[in-house]
Amino acid sequence: MIDLFDSKGQRIPLGKKLGTGGEGSVYGVPVLGNNIVAKIYHEAVSAEKQAKLSDMVRGGDETLKKIAAWPLEILQASVGGQIRGFLMQKVTDHEPIHHLYGPSHRKQRFPDKDWAFLVNTARNASAALEAIHSHGHVIGDINPNLLFVASNSIVKLIDCDSFQIVVDGKHYLCEVGVPHFTPPELQGYSSFRGVRRTKNHDNFGLALILFHILLMGRHPFSGVFSGVGDMPLEKSIAQFRYAFGRNSASKGMTPPPNSVTPAILPGEIANLFERAFTEPGAQQEGRPTAREWVKALDSLKSQLRACGQETAHKYFGGLSACPWCIQEQRSGNFFFISLAATTAGISSFNLAQLWTRITTIESPGRAPEIGASGLNIQPMPLPESIKRARAAASVKKVAAAGLIIVCLASIPKLFIFALIIAGFLFFSGADDSAERSARQNAFNAARQNLSSAQARWNLEAGEVKFQDKLKELLSLRTELESLTNQLAQERQKLQQNIRNSQLHKFLDKFFLENHNISGVGPTRKVTLASFGIETAADITWNKVMNINGFGQKLTGELVDWRKGLERRFVFDPFKGVDPADIAVLNQRFAQKQKQIEGRLMAGPEQLSQIRGQILLQRTQLLPMIRVASQQFAQAEANLAVMG
Repeated sequence: MIDLFDSKGQRIPLGKKLGTGGEGSVYGVPVLGNNIVAKIYHEAVSAEKQAKLSDMVRGGDETLKKIAAWPLEILQASVGGQIRGFLMQKVTDHEPIHHLYGPSHRKQRFPDKDWAFLVNTARNASAALEAIHSHGHVIGDINPNLLFVASNSIVKLIDCDSFQIVVDGKHYLCEVGVPHFTPPELQGYSSFRGVRRTKNHDNFGLALILFHILLMGRHPFSGVFSGVGDMPLEKSIAQFRYAFGRNSASKGMTPPPNSVTPAILPGEIANLFERAFTEPGAQQEGRPTAREWVKALDSLKSQLRACGQETAHKYFGGLSACPWCIQEQRSGNFFFISLAATTAGISSFNLAQLWTRITTIESPGRAPEIGASGLNIQPMPLPESIKRARAAASVKKVAAAGLIIVCLASIPKLFIFALIIAGFLFFSGADDSAERSARQNAFNAARQNLSSAQARWNLEAGEVKFQDKLKELLSLRTELESLTNQLAQERQKLQQNIRNSQLHKFLDKFFLENHNISGVGPTRKVTLASFGIETAADITWNKVMNINGFGQKLTGELVDWRKGLERRFVFDPFKGVDPADIAVLNQRFAQKQKQIEGRLMAGPEQLSQIRGQILLQRTQLLPMIRVASQQFAQAEANLAVMG
């Protein structure tokens, strides 16, 4: 490469080539120090692009230079000649942002970073875009390859020459775009030539980046489609099928299995994602701005809480439990690994002393029986009208019997006639059906009320809750005592599976994004990542086949790629168990141990509280059960009077 010249006519000799991209290569510039590099285009630069670079150099202030690899100086083929490239700051000690939010990448590149670091990175990414927008510029092609993050969570932007720049009212457009980061209203464009992007378009891309960062690399529009046929990612975006949204089911979408969802976020941030990814966001200025995200993420930072069970876990303090512990227990996904060497079984916790405290708490015993003895029951007498009617009915029955006797003795021929009259007299008794029905209904209601009262009495005044808690604590004690043996068995399994472990780690170094696989382009790779498939180690036939849009052919291509890599694997029988595997195992058991110990330590107080509550309930419920018993006994006596 021949020497180039800056705008002042100074010769700028280029050093070693540091990298090559689609439109240019990056070179060191030793004469300017280690922090300055040059981007030189492969092809001749158009007059429009030359004017854009010149205006960017003139408009670059300290704010832009701080957050981006902004053009510092143009480079010309000759003094005053055609622009061939430009100088910019070298982005050192930074990684592409997807190396942070992708779980597999993060374990290798940022193994010590927790969710608090991710939240701060999301905040800094938002602040970087806010700086661009405050200068009147638009990025246009927001995608993960533009953002780089350092170990202190500072975010810098690269490829600034592709941004949509505004200088003195003139727009230099961004004419490129990544489909799976393009907003719904721009999906389907075959080219962005002549398309003027807006800040609201950028806000879609920013929300997507933030979703990736906060929710473990998931794509918000990649999920399980319940409809007929395939649902490609671009189509899902175009149709606003936000898989994690409140109304996602109505659009035939649900999150991928074992996903981390916006439920772990404050409601304010979940609402911002709803605005960004649903139809209202496509309206003018409808999506959250970078400034809104900065404010919301600053608020989240102030509300973060450290998990009491695992130091590597940080989460939103408004949640009732640590979501990372729940994920680990439910799916076995360890998103954050503590680097501290922990071993289950080593603890100041004294089980014997604690169990003595537990067993000294006396059970309240069974609920006392509440019977009808001692109750003053006075049956309700029959109404006078019924008494008189019953007396008259008795007289009629006697008269009927006398009539039949007299007729048989004196006038046998009239016996049939007498029998009819006697029957009428005998069965024309008193009508007490209304009174009987009322007393029967009162009896039924009292019996039902007593049954409900007794059930509540037995539940709340009995010892069932106390004994259930005691059984739970006993089960926890047994589980805790068996942990040491379980840990030893799991360590033995690690030793026995060294070959499989080495193979898995070998395959885990091959990221899909870095390899060409027939039929599996960038968009499909994003979909795979959303389903937890980032490396060759994640590929299995069933996992891929269960993803909508991946049939036997594509699944076969991926499995064949993995098998090809497996053939290159060489087992080292002299290599022991990977310390990282031991750390994960220790973390899992230490976390489980802490959880059990915490629940056991709460046992004595819980038992005392339960006992106190039961005794209190006996005092409070006793009048209720006595009243119910009194009412039942009274209703029973009242009904018995009816005979």
